[in-house]
Amino acid sequence: MALEPVLTFLLICCSSFIGPTTWVYDGELNYCPPTPNCVSSQSWKWNPLHSIKPYTYENISREKAFHKLKSLLDSKENVHVTADPNNFYIKTFYFTKVFRFPDKVEFLFDEKTPTVQIRSASVFGIFDIFHNRVRLEYIRRELDWK
Repeated sequence: MALEPVLTFLLICCSSFIGPTTWVYDGELNYCPPTPNCVSSQSWKWNPLHSIKPYTYENISREKAFHKLKSLLDSKENVHVTADPNNFYIKTFYFTKVFRFPDKVEFLFDEKTPTVQIRSASVFGIFDIFHNRVRLEYIRRELDWK
């Protein structure tokens, strides 16, 4: 068996490591890689296929909304939460139950509007069977935000 196809397959499957990283750049979450295993509310500039609506909240301050989201994430299983309250930014790693594959999930609260920019991307693989999109929509419903 030739080694080249195996190495090519591994490179493609792990391509998310080469792609965009996490954190905030110029006030925005980073873009999604070209693979179909990522969604972002700020991805419309780069790729509309990865687009998802940001969260919007009503009748509470940005601080309370931040703590509400962080509390919800802290209560979940297999989730590692890192929060930066000074910048109103939350980064999480979700781990699958069986193989412990990580997904990077980020939340960035807008300074002027009651909006939360969101991004979720699989670290491994190419296709996530829409799991990142479903996860973010599920969190939106749990928070009762639009």
